[in-house]
Amino acid sequence: MIKRDYYLNRLIHNMWNGEIKVITGIRRCGKSVLLFDLFYEYLLSQDIKEEQIIRLELDQRKYYKYRNPITLCDYVDSIVNSKKKQNSICL
Repeated sequence: MIKRDYYLNRLIHNMWNGEIKVITGIRRCGKSVLLFDLFYEYLLSQDIKEEQIIRLELDQRKYYKYRNPITLCDYVDSIVNSKKKQNSICL
């Protein structure tokens, strides 16, 4: 696997700037490796738990419906809200 340190460092450096990141490139140039392997491993090394990371491969048929931004947003909201309920403490 090619490390792609330049792109990984740019992604890490800008990850909290409030802007959406779009990774583009020709087929098979390493976009998925960058996100699903390298950036994922970086997040885990920063003590981010696996269950806090949402991973969707939009080119897989079972995830096609999430290509619609409204459906995707609803899906992410449902996961975040269910995690909040699980982690809340009732007194």
